[in-house]
Amino acid sequence: MAFTPSKDYKRREREQRKRDKKFAADEAKAEKLRLAEEEAAKLKAEAEAEEES
Repeated sequence: MAFTPSKDYKRREREQRKRDKKFAADEAKAEKLRLAEEEAAKLKAEAEAEEES
């Protein structure tokens, strides 16, 4: 008799893919925010250095 995966297994796989996708999106969002903060700090430091000159 052939083995057929249950629908429950398929559901768990689908939910895991959703979690992985959401995790990747959250990581990308956090990285983008971190880069924006670094850029703002860099611009602020350059502006302060320009004022001192």
